[in-house]
Amino acid sequence: MSFFSSRSLHHRGALKQIHAQIFRSGLSLDNLYLTKILETISHLDSPNSHYTRLLFDQIQKPNTFTWNTMIRVYSKTRDFELSIALYKEMLLKGAKPNWITFSFVSKAAADLGTLEVLLGLHCQVLILGFCSDVFVLNSLILGYSGCGPVDYARKVFDELPERDLISWTVVLNGYVRSGRAKEAVELFFLMREEQVMFDEVVVVAVFTACAQLRDLHLSRRLESLVRECKVGFNSYMSNALIDMYSKCGSIIDARKHFDEMVDKDVVSWNSMVSAYGRAGNADEARKLFDQIPVKNEISWSALLNGYVQNGAFKEALLLFSEMKAKGIIANDTAITGAVTACAHMGSLDLGRQIHSSLDKEKIKSDVVLSTSLVDMYVKCGCLDTAQQVFNEISKKNLVCYNVTMLGLAIHGKASECLKIFCNMAKGGLAPDSTTFVAILSACAHAGWLEEGQKWFRLMTTAHGIAPRAEHVSCMVHLMGGLGFLDEAHGFIKTSSVKPDVVIWGALLSACKVHGNLKLGKLATQRILELDPSHGGAYILFSGMLAAGNKWDEVMEVRKKMKEIGVENRRGWSCIDLQGNVHEFHVGKSFHPEIKEILPVLGSLNIQTALSG
Repeated sequence: MSFFSSRSLHHRGALKQIHAQIFRSGLSLDNLYLTKILETISHLDSPNSHYTRLLFDQIQKPNTFTWNTMIRVYSKTRDFELSIALYKEMLLKGAKPNWITFSFVSKAAADLGTLEVLLGLHCQVLILGFCSDVFVLNSLILGYSGCGPVDYARKVFDELPERDLISWTVVLNGYVRSGRAKEAVELFFLMREEQVMFDEVVVVAVFTACAQLRDLHLSRRLESLVRECKVGFNSYMSNALIDMYSKCGSIIDARKHFDEMVDKDVVSWNSMVSAYGRAGNADEARKLFDQIPVKNEISWSALLNGYVQNGAFKEALLLFSEMKAKGIIANDTAITGAVTACAHMGSLDLGRQIHSSLDKEKIKSDVVLSTSLVDMYVKCGCLDTAQQVFNEISKKNLVCYNVTMLGLAIHGKASECLKIFCNMAKGGLAPDSTTFVAILSACAHAGWLEEGQKWFRLMTTAHGIAPRAEHVSCMVHLMGGLGFLDEAHGFIKTSSVKPDVVIWGALLSACKVHGNLKLGKLATQRILELDPSHGGAYILFSGMLAAGNKWDEVMEVRKKMKEIGVENRRGWSCIDLQGNVHEFHVGKSFHPEIKEILPVLGSLNIQTALSG
C-alpha cells in the first residue's frame, strides 16, 4: 500500500499518477488498490464522475462498499439520475444494498422528486429486513419529505420502533416546507408530551410554522415554552423569533427581541427591515437599512420589497437604480419587486431593460419572476409580449394562469381569457375564486350576459366555489353595463352574499352611465350606510345630479362632504419617457418643466377642438 503514503493523495492529478503506476505494476486486477483510489476520489470536494466510473468499471465483482462509493460520487456531483440507475444496476448484478446505500439513493430520489423510486425503495427496505433500522427509516422519511408528500413520511414515522431527534425534526420540517403549519405545531406539542428534548433546528422550524399561521397568542406561548426548557437562544433562533413576531403582526415584540440581541448578524438586520416593510412603515425600514453595518443583496431586496408592499413604487425603482449604480447584483426577489414596481408605475422601458438582462432559461423555470413579467406587460398594455412570456413558462401554476386571465379580461380579450382557462383545465389545475373573477370580468368587459350567467352558475355547481363579493360585483357590472339596472339590483337583493361597498359601487357606476338617478340615489345611500366617509360615492352621485341639472342638490352633497371632511381625491397620471417616469397631479404644478409643457398642452387642445 506504499502508493497511498503521500499527502498528495487528495489531489486529482496525484491519484491519476498512482492509478498509472498500479496499471504499469500489473496490479490493475487487484480490487484492493482500485477500491482504495475510488474511495479517495469520493472524498474529494468535486470528484470527476466520468473518470471515477471508468475506474469503477475496472473493478472485478465490486462489493457493496464499492457500489456505495460510486453512488456517493454521483451524489456529490449531483448526478442523481445516475445514482438511481447505478442502484438498479447493483440490484440486477446481485449485490445487496445496506443502510448507506439506502441513505444515498433516497436522497437522490428526493432531489429528483421521483416518488415512484422512493416507493420502490421502501418495499425493498421491508423485503430486505431493514424495517427496524432507524437510520434507514430516517433516510426514507427524509426522502418522502423532500419529494413533497409529507403524509408518506408521517406514515413511516408513526411506524418507527424507536424515534430519535432526527425522526422528529425531519417530519416537522417536512410539514413546514409543505405549508402545513398546524400539523407542524401539533407534532411539536406531541414531541413535548413524549418528553423528547429538542434543539435549535426544531425551535426554528416551529417558530417558522407559527409565522405561517399568523397566530400571535401561539407565538408567545411557544416562546415561553422554549425558554422554560432552558434552551439557549442563539442568533439563528432569535432571527426566527423576530420573523415570527413580525409576521404575526407584533412589530413591538419583533423590535424588542432585535434590540436585546447582543450579536446581531446581517440576517437579524434584514429580518427587522422586512418586518417594518410588512408592518407598513417604509420610513423606519429605510432608517434601519441605512444602519446595517455590512449589507448583502438580501438587505437591498428586503427594503425594495418593503417599498413595493406599501405602494411606494417610485421609491422602489429609485432604490433599484441605486443598487445598479453601486454594483449590487440584484437577487431574484429584488428583480421581481422591481418588475412589480414597473407594472404599477407604467415604467415599460425599465421593465423591458430588466427583462432583456435576464437569462431566458431562468425566466422559463422561475414561475414567480415570469408571472411578475406577465403582470407588468399586461398593465403596460403589451398583451402580445405578456402572452409570449406566459406561453414560455415551463411549469405554470394557478397564480400565473390567474394573472394572465385577469390581464386579458380587463383589456376586453374575453375569448383569449376563456381559451387559457380551458388549457388550464386540460392540464389538471383546479380553478379558485380568483380564476372566476377573471372569467366573470372578461364576460363583463365583453358584454356577454348569457355566458357570464353560465359561468357564475358553473362556479358553484361544477367547481364548488361559493360566490364572493367580487363575483357578485362582476355580475352587477355585466348587467348594469348592458343597461339591465333593475335586473342588477334584483341580483344583489337575491344573492347569498351580503352586499358591500364594492357591489353597491358597481351598481352606482352603472346608474351614472345610464342616467338612472333614482336607483343611483339608492345605491349611494347603501354605500354611505356602510362607509359614511366614502368620497367616491359622494363624487359619483354629485356628478349624476349635475348631469341632471339638479344644482341645488349638488350643492347640498358638496356641503355634506365639507361637513364630514370628505375631500375629492385629486387625479394623477404618469408616463414613461425614455426610462424616466414623469408624474402629473391635478391642480398641482410640481413638474420641473411645467412651463414648457403647458403651452404644448394648450396647442393640443386647440388642434383637438378644430378637428371636431
